[in-house]
Amino acid sequence: MRFKIPAINWPVTTIISLFLILTFISCSPRITDKIDVTEEESKDTIEEETIEIEEIVEVVDYERAQVGAEIKGYIPSFLCTDSDNYIKIEITNTSDFTWISSGKNMVRIGYHYWGQDVDYSEYDNPSRTSLPNNLEPGESATIEVLIIGVTNEGIYVLQIDPVLEGHFWFSSKDIPMLEGRTYFGSCSD
Repeated sequence: MRFKIPAINWPVTTIISLFLILTFISCSPRITDKIDVTEEESKDTIEEETIEIEEIVEVVDYERAQVGAEIKGYIPSFLCTDSDNYIKIEITNTSDFTWISSGKNMVRIGYHYWGQDVDYSEYDNPSRTSLPNNLEPGESATIEVLIIGVTNEGIYVLQIDPVLEGHFWFSSKDIPMLEGRTYFGSCSD
């Protein structure tokens, strides 16, 4: 007696068999060739990688570099003596080197101020605002510059000035600052 299998079982059996074969193949570890590296070859590779990394680091002679910045914004006519003040500016790197936002030789945004009707001035204020990221030549960033430290009410001249930390204020290289007169008064009333 011959056993009859319905015609639909053959395709199902074939699909299940293929599935099992593919599952077995995909779960098997791949055979890889081992590469023996001698200690000398390893040193050569490390030296080549070190040279490549050193070539990426930009070395800038800041005294001979072309320094430039373009600052857009305005100085408000009133700022607070008893709270933080933020002045929104857009700054463009027109130098021939990248402005670094952190670490050694970073560029930050500082400010100077002096009283016009007040016997008080603090030309080089230690407060600085960091760049949001490195700025390549030609790139711009919008920054909210923190203005603090003025405690005496009165009219002041306020100047926003980038600084290359450890080297110079940009204004010392004849780069125009964003400048304006503002009245500092109490905001707690």
